[in-house]
Amino acid sequence: MLTIRFADKNDVPHIAETYVYNHRTTYKNLLPPEYFEGLTKEYAEKKWADYIAGKNNRMWVAEDERGFLGFAASMSDEELYNVWYLDSLHVCEKARGKGVGTALIKTVGKYALDNGYEKMSICIVKGNDNAGDLYRKLGARHYKDFTGKMSHSEKLLWDDLSIYE
Repeated sequence: MLTIRFADKNDVPHIAETYVYNHRTTYKNLLPPEYFEGLTKEYAEKKWADYIAGKNNRMWVAEDERGFLGFAASMSDEELYNVWYLDSLHVCEKARGKGVGTALIKTVGKYALDNGYEKMSICIVKGNDNAGDLYRKLGARHYKDFTGKMSHSEKLLWDDLSIYE
């Protein structure tokens, strides 16, 4: 049975491992090679331990009787007023296509709704079509395209969080 709970420091090794693996596989043809040079498990462990410790950040992990299945990280959107930002969503390869990502997105959306946010946003690398398709299926729409440090990206926005009531 799938359970979703707030992440804690004991989850960091699983979060870091999933993050690095997913980036190396999902983005290998979407991001330049230099992006991957500093993408180590040690880097990811520090990144996510600091994130969990952050005062206004929220992270959840999904697990079942077999263990860790994925995570979602979120925070207030720094660009848009009263918008909750789905900062990172990663599902283990073994759990893809089984509703884990959807359950995590719904958890983050419900949190945003329950905490008075009007909308929710996410940024994705252009070409990450599986993720974009899932977000759109769950109510997100195109907000804008932009160029980041190493990628062409897209910001999506959920206008109606009431779907997560």
